[in-house]
This record gives sequence, structure tokens and C-alpha cells, in this order.
Amino acid sequence: MKYFILAQLLFITRLVGLAQQVMLADSITGNPISYATIYDANGTVVGRSDMGGCTNLQKGLKYHISHISYEPKSLVYNEDSIIFLSPSSYKISEVSVTVKKKKYYHCKVYFRSIEHVDSCLKYYMDGIREFYIDTKSKKVHCGNDVTNYFMSKRKDIAQKKRSMMIDDRYMALPFLDKSTLYEEIMRDNKRNIESGIVYADSIAIGSCEFFRDKSEMLLSADALWPQNSLVINLFGYTQVLSKHNKTELYRYSDSDTPSVFNLKSSNRYRHLMLTHKKEDIVRNIDVEDVFYVVEYEYTDTKKSSSSELLQEDYEKYSVLFPLTERIGEQLVREE
Repeated sequence: MKYFILAQLLFITRLVGLAQQVMLADSITGNPISYATIYDANGTVVGRSDMGGCTNLQKGLKYHISHISYEPKSLVYNEDSIIFLSPSSYKISEVSVTVKKKKYYHCKVYFRSIEHVDSCLKYYMDGIREFYIDTKSKKVHCGNDVTNYFMSKRKDIAQKKRSMMIDDRYMALPFLDKSTLYEEIMRDNKRNIESGIVYADSIAIGSCEFFRDKSEMLLSADALWPQNSLVINLFGYTQVLSKHNKTELYRYSDSDTPSVFNLKSSNRYRHLMLTHKKEDIVRNIDVEDVFYVVEYEYTDTKKSSSSELLQEDYEKYSVLFPLTERIGEQLVREE
């Protein structure tokens, strides 16, 4: 019996040992990459790198790594201690930069929102959306949008009839807030940024990095702090938000405080658990929303782009930000 127990312990130890800690790093600076999203071969979110760029991978498995500031990377992990990602090189179309003489900041964003339920792709949406922002009041006006929407037909992850009174679709069209993540942190008297670390009551909750000759700033933070989880009860359902990270990339100069006019891209990741008092199941939900500012200008007129023009923009920019291979396959197969 003791040999059987020993064999079992050795087997379990071996399984645990398969997961190895890896650091994700910038291929140019060597700096760690915080809050990158890790997908498995099925296109399911299986992890996020921490503030030190570390995550756990298993040898021999295929992964896809995604981050708003770096080129996506697919690989079969082979015990490397460091995995390097190349900085993204997408170009923004600039028309005018004379802020003081113009009434509106007009921008177009390419966005993508993906929701997994119990490791299965349930919802997918991407598209182009435009915004006009008053340069004085920062009031946001939404223009037109072009979207591509998908919902899985799988019955095992379908919403129950009684749950139609609540919406389990956590993805949505992107929206630009008046304040950036940077401005929110600097306004909060309990938070501060020191030596590249975001602190909240002396607890490290994120990172802030200048790179490319200080022309860009990358900021990541735990948006759930100071709560470990957020619990909502509604119609017999209990929803628990246990992870919520935000990452934003800004155009930056020493004389500027990054505002919505400096925003280049944004990523938001959430993990939720959904249960019902009459069901003996737990639904694990992962949602990732990302958008890229692909065009911007300052203008005195507010005239929304035509659907035809936005469709052309969608076709042009969707090529620059490729899907993971597995998610692309799932979309083609189910559509």
C-alpha cells in the first residue's frame, strides 16, 4: 500500500512540475511585460502575466500570447525561461494636431471583444467605431460604427430560459471615458505611481513604463482593488467578479499628462463566476475587450463617416490585428 501511495505522490509531483514559470519580456529593452493574455490551443484564456511579466506554462503545449503593445506570438513552449515579444508597429493616421484652434477631437477605433464561458467561445464582436470629443469639455459624442457579431449555437453553454431576465453577454461596444486610467490613478489620494510601480495604500497593484525614447507610456493596474471580489445577487443568480485588469497605452511627452487625446490603445480583462441557487453548476466567464485608435484628427465640424467608409476601414484595420488561430477557426466553423 505504501508503494502505491508513493507512486501516486510521485505522479502528482510530476504533473505539478509540468507547469513552469516563464517571464515575458520586451525584445528590445528586456523589460518585463505585465498583463499579457495567454490563450491555449483552443483559444481559451488560461492566464495573464503578472506585474513582473511572469506566468506559468506547460512544456509541449501550444500557446498564443496577446498584448495591446506587442505583436501577437504563437509558440509551443519548450522550457524557455524568457519569452520575448516584439513591440507593435501599427501606424496611426494623423490629419491635424493643432488642438487649440479646433473644436473636436475625432478618432476611429478598431475594437474586438471576446467572451468565453466554461472555456468555450460564446460571444465575439469586432468592428470600427468613431468618436467626437469636445476639446474643452471632453464631452464624448459617439459617431457611426460597423460591427461583426457572433454568438455560439452550442446548447451546453446556452442561456437558460429563466435567465433571460438578466443578460449574460458581458461584452459591449467600446466607449471612451473623459478620464484615462492615468488620470484616475493620479486623482485618487490613495493611489500613486512611484519608480514604475502603481501603489494603492502601499500595495503594488500595477506598473507604469516609459519606452521608445519616452514617446509612449504603458500603464496597467488592478481595477478591482481594494476589493478581492465584487458580488452581485439578482433573481437567484450570484455573480462574482474576481479579476479585473486594465491596460492603456498613450502617446506621451514630458510636458503632457496623458489624456483621452493621447490614448493609443486599451485592454480590459475580467473573470466572473455565475451560479444559480437552483442549479448545481458554476459558469466561469472570461471577457477581454481591446481597442486601438487607428485614426485621429482635430476638426471644427462633426460629421459622421458613412457606413461604406467605415466598412472599408474595418477591412483595412482588421488585417493589422490578427485573431488567435484557434478563435479564427471556431468562427469560420460555427458561422
